[in-house]
Amino acid sequence: MQGRDELGVLPAEILRDLKRCSTTGVRNALRATLSDADALIIAVPKVRQMNQVAGVEMLRASARAAGVRQWVVDPTSDLGEVGAQIYRATAAAHIRALVTGPRRTRWLEGEELGRGIVLELATQARTARRKYRVLVVDDEKIIAQSACRLLRALGHTCVTAFDGAAALSLASEFNPDVAILNVRLPDLSGDEVARRLREQRSSPLFLAAITGSVDATERSNAFDRHVVMPATASVLQELLDDADFLLAAV
Repeated sequence: MQGRDELGVLPAEILRDLKRCSTTGVRNALRATLSDADALIIAVPKVRQMNQVAGVEMLRASARAAGVRQWVVDPTSDLGEVGAQIYRATAAAHIRALVTGPRRTRWLEGEELGRGIVLELATQARTARRKYRVLVVDDEKIIAQSACRLLRALGHTCVTAFDGAAALSLASEFNPDVAILNVRLPDLSGDEVARRLREQRSSPLFLAAITGSVDATERSNAFDRHVVMPATASVLQELLDDADFLLAAV
């Protein structure tokens, strides 16, 4: 592997993520890559003129031979709808997509279109997953409400409580799948709230503790996961990723 593509020497940060392809020849290498793909997305300047572009039919024939569904897109395509079609057609929780274009279709918007396709698929992968009923408990109202807004933006149902007693009362009606608690509440300890939440619910519950300390001695077995404040969007998404894994395993 020479660390080059048709545009020149590849940056080091890209080279780190590359895997060596032992298959020689462009066509053979494409077939080997397609064997691991769920979908092929071919980016061209104009879909209506794709049959006039050398290489498109070769890509489509290779996909058909590999049994891989294919989509052709251009800068006018509705990438949101394309992403939705791909998820409906493959019925997969995580899509392994090959985004490419014929060799002679390098054009100014091509790289940006490719990035847009990848971003759309990544975004839809999150929103296409299981939706949870989430209870956020924090005596700081602004923090609890902000976390709920982020969770709703990810497609989940979310409610807030500002102390332990209110959390237990609300949970009996709301029946959460996921509860995210500040361990230092004004009335009850985080451990007590966690224990009683589990007792209330007959089905599995994912419990996450939000703490202000990295001290491992403050971590409790009552929770499935501990995270340090603040509960940013990326932290909340990681918690939901863990919930996907743990709740699917029980």
